[in-house]
Amino acid sequence: MKKEEHRDPFAKYGFLLGVNYWPRKSGVRMWKEFDAAEIDAEFAQMKELGMNTVRVFPLWDDFQPIYELPGCADEPHDIGMRHDWTINPVECPEMVDPAMMEKFDIVVQTARKYDLKLIVALLTAWMSGTLFNPSWKNGRNLFEHPFMLKYQMLYCRAFAKRYANCPEIIAWEYGNEQNCTDKCSSPEAAWVWLHALASELRLHDPETPIASGMHGLTNIPSITDNKWGIQDNADAVDILTTHPYPPFTPGCLMGSPTGLRTGLHAVAESGYYTDLGKRPTLCEEMGTLGNSALSEPLTADFLRMRLYSLFANRFEGCLWWCYSDFLCGHTPPYRDQQMEYDGLGLTRKNGEAKPAALEMQAFRKVVDQFGGRMPEIKRETAIIVSDLQNNWLGLYNCYTFCIQAGLAPRFVRPDQDDLSGYKLLLAPSMIEFAPISVPAWEKVTEAVKNGAVLYTSGDGLSLCNMKELFGIDEMEKNPLQTSEKIKFDMGFECDISAKYRNRFHAWRGTPTAWYQDGTPAMFKHKYGKGTACFLSLPLELSLANTPYALEKYDAWKLYEELKKEAGIKLTADYPDPHCERYWNEDRPGHGFMTVINHRRQNISLELQHSAPVKAISIVAGKGSLLNTTLTLEQHQAAIVEITF
Repeated sequence: MKKEEHRDPFAKYGFLLGVNYWPRKSGVRMWKEFDAAEIDAEFAQMKELGMNTVRVFPLWDDFQPIYELPGCADEPHDIGMRHDWTINPVECPEMVDPAMMEKFDIVVQTARKYDLKLIVALLTAWMSGTLFNPSWKNGRNLFEHPFMLKYQMLYCRAFAKRYANCPEIIAWEYGNEQNCTDKCSSPEAAWVWLHALASELRLHDPETPIASGMHGLTNIPSITDNKWGIQDNADAVDILTTHPYPPFTPGCLMGSPTGLRTGLHAVAESGYYTDLGKRPTLCEEMGTLGNSALSEPLTADFLRMRLYSLFANRFEGCLWWCYSDFLCGHTPPYRDQQMEYDGLGLTRKNGEAKPAALEMQAFRKVVDQFGGRMPEIKRETAIIVSDLQNNWLGLYNCYTFCIQAGLAPRFVRPDQDDLSGYKLLLAPSMIEFAPISVPAWEKVTEAVKNGAVLYTSGDGLSLCNMKELFGIDEMEKNPLQTSEKIKFDMGFECDISAKYRNRFHAWRGTPTAWYQDGTPAMFKHKYGKGTACFLSLPLELSLANTPYALEKYDAWKLYEELKKEAGIKLTADYPDPHCERYWNEDRPGHGFMTVINHRRQNISLELQHSAPVKAISIVAGKGSLLNTTLTLEQHQAAIVEITF
């Protein structure tokens, strides 16, 4: 299937609800200790709990048990299967065990029985903190050695040919977080590997979409750092995937796991992938990583809030890690990775559904009520992503402040994307001498000249035309020895750390924030038909490294002021800086307001609206209305239908 043919291959399934699956009794030994009756019972429970999607993991070494028979001097002489040397590449070219494929047939048939869809992580080796390499790898590089490439492609061929256009299989994946399985020498090597396997799958099964299955992709891959790029993955696949576990992503566990900043991780990272990769994104692994991280009642809160958030933002779905607590704590990986044995499933060891599972079950009714997907969100704010720097931390906190201020942002790369539809452009915490390419920056400044509002913050930033753009006539860059407490005219103060500070001696712009010595730290200046604002310290990046920054500082008030400056008027809002709010309008004068309360207290919020309210009611979630005042308990969410 060509990527251009289907913008959203999962649209017909609606919002996917489901789990990552290993059986309760055997875990990763599923295929060696195969129990069809157990799988049947557990799939039946998934269906009962409102799920429609299961991500399954054919363990690579079980399914392709190659054995290289040695010859003289221990040189490889011939190839057979580990358990049967008579099975060779002549009669079995893909060297995939027929007995294992028959077991996989049973999994497919069981999914059909319960109307469940499968996402298949093909070459599964990395699992739960342990690498189950194929026994025949023998030190060869997974991504670059010809022998490894050949048999990976043949493995993909075996599955694609056998299950071509199988209605139960809605996506193939390379494996589970395959970028964690081996070192890759370069982004180019990663690109070749991605395309080689994807091409083999499409050759034999052109209709089934391909998903990434990766963890921790980057905007700009490099030979010295992360080799795995968002756009390189998007170039090969039909669906991107996120695995938003807060402890494993920088800046995402800087407060309570149920607080706003951590709660936004799933939608911020999924939006980052979708906007940069131009592919739909599935949040396919999400969880709290066990009772030691978050106890059962709070885990239910965590899941509830993320479900409403992902659904309102129109992502492909949410799959929990994982289906059940396990009964195999004396076998790897659970023997050593206690996190994986610490109650991170939706069901208990005795099969009882936990509170989080009941949240999944309840949310099925919400999804069905809206026909599988919410209407689109209007997005008039662009978060500028550099074509030269990776700046996840600054971008993530920028996204957080946007949500606090009631803005609905999109991540945009000016070197690739049109800026004409955005009223507000945010370029947060750019760094030093090469923050963005000149052509990309010229597109940004041209958008300002045509009427947009620009906000830029930075640390020792080098940008052309700062004099004209920001109205700064005389300035110098100095080292910053300690953090500075900046006083903003919007009514808050904030400690900001940086490597440099700018000292200004002459300006035409209007100062709007101040250093401790009383000199300006931020300017606002008219430029063409628009306005350009410059903060000389990296607010977003600094607070990204500050625990509980959202509780300490009201930095969102700056974004609230930028919203007003840009003339962004919300049709409806229930303003609260610790609540997510999304307006999904399906027709003029009518839409749905999703409100998610991340506070550990009950709240009552007053509706702000730009037209008289004709009708209002809660159509999903738990809350109450008194006229237009919405009351939500802690960690609850509601969808409010409003007609103007």
